[in-house]
Formats: sequence, structure tokens, C-alpha cells
Amino acid sequence: MKIRPSGIPYLHVHALLLVFFTGCQSPNFYHAESLPRSLQLARQFSAQEVDLGSFAHVTGTSETIGPGDILELSISASLNQEDQVNIPVRIGNDGTAKIPDIGTIALGGVEPQAAEALIRMEAINRGQFRNPTVTVSFAHKKKNVVRVLGAVKVEGTYELSPGSSDIVSAIAAAGGLADNAGQKVDVRNPADSQAERASRRAVAGGAGRSDSPFSTVSDPVEISGGMTTYSVNLASARTASTHDYQVLDGGVVMVEKRDPTPITVSGLVKRSDTYPFPVGKDLTVLGAIAMAGGESSLVADKVFVIRPLANSKEPALIQVSLRKAKRNGKSNILLGPGDTVLVESTPSTMLWDAVQLIRISVNGTAGIF
Repeated sequence: MKIRPSGIPYLHVHALLLVFFTGCQSPNFYHAESLPRSLQLARQFSAQEVDLGSFAHVTGTSETIGPGDILELSISASLNQEDQVNIPVRIGNDGTAKIPDIGTIALGGVEPQAAEALIRMEAINRGQFRNPTVTVSFAHKKKNVVRVLGAVKVEGTYELSPGSSDIVSAIAAAGGLADNAGQKVDVRNPADSQAERASRRAVAGGAGRSDSPFSTVSDPVEISGGMTTYSVNLASARTASTHDYQVLDGGVVMVEKRDPTPITVSGLVKRSDTYPFPVGKDLTVLGAIAMAGGESSLVADKVFVIRPLANSKEPALIQVSLRKAKRNGKSNILLGPGDTVLVESTPSTMLWDAVQLIRISVNGTAGIF
């Protein structure tokens, strides 16, 4: 869009001329006090105020045995070390371990001490040992490797414990949310089988996301490349029900970045310019004028907020009274990205300027009032 030397886009100049020649009868002309609901903006969302703890998905402690772990199993029929048998055991995706001469035992979701009791009992039941000594320790603890991208402080690839591999752990590993974080988080997980999903729920004690749709989190959708994706709305965190916010091994977490269109403040202000729209903070008409150094005329009152409309070629023109805005919060309307704030010249401001010019020429000083 071309910009006139004054800094006001041609579209906005056209809109103001329309108001001037039609006596403010444009169908897109409104007063701040009677602004329709469709033009009333919601308060800004701040990702920094979100309680990320509501997205935690803990399925066990760091000592809980889970799929992919490799255990060191020692079985002895006596206290003699020569009778001791050391066996490496890998936990399958279904949470079970296949132990030679003993069979398949479900160990997912328990700690090593409980696993020792389960293995000892099964060995006795199968007649392999009469009173064995069993010890279980971790030879290798599986980690989920996930990528965290977007509006986080440090993008990168991180290792997470499968028992707490969720959105909050991924974001925490990346240093937390950046200041420009939006309210949407997309999670892409490798597509897993129903059997694997059911086993993880069993390990978690039956916890898992509901198949019913919620406003907080979308149902997983399969995409190309053997991946599934779901989206989370951080703004709805406080009203969220229990969901499965899990990030699987090889998953990707993408936090939305916000880059709002700047606003323009022109007319009777001290510093007419384009200013960045604050992310996650409310901005009002008076706040925008303050960003521009305040009014340059003590009698300035009429302000136009020029707001682009998605469904119209002409912007909305919202007239605001500075005097009313300073007394009444309803008149001090919220601004949105891309708005232009124009403090208008009026007969009163022109008369004031003329009086000031005369006083200066007569007295030779600028500090009259």
C-alpha cells in the first residue's frame, strides 16, 4: 500500500474524505459509544499468564519401567555368585518383557523393586526356581527425542523421559514460551498403532485423552509421512478437561508466533509514526496517543480510528472523543493490529493555533499558556 508524505495510507485518506463530504453518513461510520459488537475487540491473550501445569501428562516417575527401556536382570538360586545368571531384557512397546525360560511378563508402569517380585513369583510358578534371588536395574533408560519450534526461547531437539513427554515438558526444555507466543500449539506425533496407544494408557493407569471433541484440543488427524497432528488452544487451558497432551518419540511441537501488524498514529500528536503493536497487551486509543508523545494541541478532541475490515474494501471509521475517553472507559476503545489513529484538526484547534501564533508574534515567546 502506498503511503502519502503525511504517513497516512491512500485508503485511509479516501475514507476520511468520504466522511467529510457525506457528513459522517458512511455505512462504515460509527461512534465509540455505540460501537457494534462485531467491531468490539477482545482483550489481548498473553501466553505468559497460562498455567502450563494443566498440560502435564505424567505416566510415572523416572524410575518407572516403560517401553524401550533395557533392564539388567540377575537371577540366582543361591547366594553363590557362580549360580547367578545375568540377562539383558528389553521392554517392548506393549510394556512386556520376554525372559528366557520364564516367559512374558508385564513390567511396564512398575518400578524395579516391584518388577523383581513379579519375576520371582513367575519363576517359582513355572518351576524354574524354588526360592530365587532376583535383582533388576536399568541398563539403559529410553528417552523420547522431540523437536520444539516456533515461539519458544531456544528452538531445538531435546530428550524427554517417556513418563513425562508432554507439551509442558517440551516447552520447558526449550526455555519456556517466548514473548511473542500465540495461543495455538500444534503437535505432530509419529502415527502409532492402537495396541501401542492402549499399552501406554495401561501403563498410565488408564489415563488418556477422550475421543470426544473439546474446544481446548483437537482430535488427532493423520497427515502425510506417517504422522498425526493435533492442536491445543492455550487460552482455554483454565477450562480444560483431562486430555492426553503427550509428545511421542520423534514428535514435533510448534508454538504459534505472533507478528501483529503495526499501528499508525497521525495528526495532532507530537510524534506521528508507525508503532509496533504490543504482543499480549491491551492497547487503547489513549495508549496509542501516549506512544506518539501525546496531543500536540491542548484543545484537540476529535479522533478517528480507521480499522481495516476483512469483508469490505472500505475501512470502518470510528469517531472517539478524547474528553469522553479520559472520563469513560467505554469511549477509550481497544485497538487492534493495523488500526490507524488520527487526531483530527477542527475549527477549535485551528483557532487555538492562530491565537498561539498571534501571541508568539506579539510577545516573542512560546510559553503563553
